[in-house]
Amino acid sequence: MASSSKLKKLPRIKARSGLEVMYASIRALILRELQTRFGQYRLGYLWIFLEPLLTIGALVVLFGTIRQRAAPGIEYEIFLINGIIPFFMFRTGVMLGMNAVESNKGLFSYRSVKPIDAVIARNILEFLLKFTAYICFSAGLLWLGYSISFSEIPQLLGYWALLFIFMVGCSLIFLVIADFSKEIGKILSSLFLIIYLTSGILYSIHIIPPEYQVYLLYNPLIHIFELMRHSVAPTYALVSGISLNYFVIWMISALFVGLLLYKRFERRIVKSK
Repeated sequence: MASSSKLKKLPRIKARSGLEVMYASIRALILRELQTRFGQYRLGYLWIFLEPLLTIGALVVLFGTIRQRAAPGIEYEIFLINGIIPFFMFRTGVMLGMNAVESNKGLFSYRSVKPIDAVIARNILEFLLKFTAYICFSAGLLWLGYSISFSEIPQLLGYWALLFIFMVGCSLIFLVIADFSKEIGKILSSLFLIIYLTSGILYSIHIIPPEYQVYLLYNPLIHIFELMRHSVAPTYALVSGISLNYFVIWMISALFVGLLLYKRFERRIVKSK
């Protein structure tokens, strides 16, 4: 009788919801990614700042004499950090997200860990790292006397959030494609080089003749980068054709297709690993 009364007093274990399980899984994967990416290297965290710093420094030196023509209405350094850092986030997030399952394949023996958790964990970590670098670079430029407007900070944060969602959608799409073709990584690297050159990162779309601007505007990234620049420098005018709605359509489409492909091939992805 005593033992049965003790059993009755034992607390009941509350079943966790699906979102709670997913949150715990993603949190653990983020901590694992931090240890894997930076735990073995003393300069690992510094590379978050060194990569954009070296790129921006080289571009400022190369285009120093024509910086006003390359980015009219905005200081060239401000122009660069609002293109290079978000682009690096998007590129690295998609590449790492595509390989997330391969890198964490030993964890999928646990039922609570799903491939999408690994993708989202890598994307969240990349977002946090690059956004931290962005804040530090912006603060550094302010300290050096550069002018940055704070009137549209909520819009700027919204643009970063939209770019993150677009990154997640593209990561899921290429995750599924990579499961069918291992060569997609090489193709994607070349594709990102083309995107880098056509996203208005090194130069403003203003200097492109109007008859050719229409071709660059097919690239959704140039829309979000131009909007970011305009939010921190209102004097930087937007060319005709820059549209937040256009980018949102791409973002929703990528997320929808990515989730649809993932749902269809989730079992195949896990089994093939």
